[in-house]
Amino acid sequence: MLTHITRRAAVIAGAALLVAAGQPVQAQDVKLGAILSATGGLARFVPPIRDGIRAAIEDVNANGGILNGRRVVLVEGDDQTTPQGAVEAANRLVNLEQVPAIVGPLGSGMLLAAANSVTIGAGVVLMSPSATNPSITGLADNDTVFRVVGGDDFQGKVLAKIARDRGLTRVAVMAEATDYARGFVQHFVPEFQRRGGTVTQNMVVESNRASYRSELATAAQGNPQALVLIAYPQSGGTTITRQALEGGFFDTFVMSEGTREGAFVREVGAANLAKSFGTASAEPPTDAGALERYTAVYRRVSQADPNAPFVRQAYDAAMILLLAMEAAKSTDRAAIKAAIRTVSNGPGEVVGPGEWARAKQLIAAGTKINYQGISGNHEFDAAGDVAGYVGIWSVAAPDQTPFGSYVNSLD
Repeated sequence: MLTHITRRAAVIAGAALLVAAGQPVQAQDVKLGAILSATGGLARFVPPIRDGIRAAIEDVNANGGILNGRRVVLVEGDDQTTPQGAVEAANRLVNLEQVPAIVGPLGSGMLLAAANSVTIGAGVVLMSPSATNPSITGLADNDTVFRVVGGDDFQGKVLAKIARDRGLTRVAVMAEATDYARGFVQHFVPEFQRRGGTVTQNMVVESNRASYRSELATAAQGNPQALVLIAYPQSGGTTITRQALEGGFFDTFVMSEGTREGAFVREVGAANLAKSFGTASAEPPTDAGALERYTAVYRRVSQADPNAPFVRQAYDAAMILLLAMEAAKSTDRAAIKAAIRTVSNGPGEVVGPGEWARAKQLIAAGTKINYQGISGNHEFDAAGDVAGYVGIWSVAAPDQTPFGSYVNSLD
């Protein structure tokens, strides 16, 4: 269930985060904004993601700082996993805290709300580690919205392909009433049908219902072999899955990254998910040295899982924004925007995670760099998007959802 906090509490909580290493913010410090979902339906994902951003900041501060030795501090806003919360958080970060750039928001609905209401007009770059709705691509955003994760237009089609490859010919589809889930389903359904499959029911359900038994009874009509469930665990996914199993409606679930988390598996029971599988945004094979450097930096700030969903992407999003500031020699919002592709797209001298000191030296020498991150190479196209790379996951242990294979093409 979503947990709401008052606007005053949100401001107080956010203000408490204007601290780095236990020290108050100084006038010369460089602020990096982040809009995260500290409360609400995505809250369980946030702690390791936040630490991914903190790890990038730690790498910078421990290696000479930014812009002639200035310290970076994280300024966080909580969007409460709601579009309105995202607008309020963006307003505070942009207009009160005057941050030059923002990591996040995490969810597509929150990103669209914050961008359209606040950040596009202010010229502030948003770089999301996890917002995947395809409609983000077409935003009239004046080149201020970037993503370090592929869109659901590709992932939805991959899930349809895998479902057919695994012998499913008839499925029911149930999507939570979020921009993320709707966007995903819009690409899954036609691709599944194009490959010869039948969608027996295609339903959108409200979040945070105590019971979905009536909807599940409807979804089970027409003899589907599985339920395609696109939802977040805390706002419906866990309840739907449990009630589907308890009522004997379904025993096979086809899912996305929304339910790829250990807590969901523990709450539903790994044995109950033995027939189920899903897709999630993944990272291409990583150079061993880059992985070692990234893990070492992350461990300096956190003992959480550095490979949890979207943690690597959060690190990369923060690092790209900070490299753009360094290359621009400024915290001017327009200058940062103009420098993003300069530091992330090739050609250039390749630098990776844990190499801030080297990147800084190269930039100072006038050498163009090409940041290749721990979650991908991040060659941004004209829309601020990167190529998709999708992992296929299943439940292999009491709370583990490892990738068994990867897809970067529909061929």
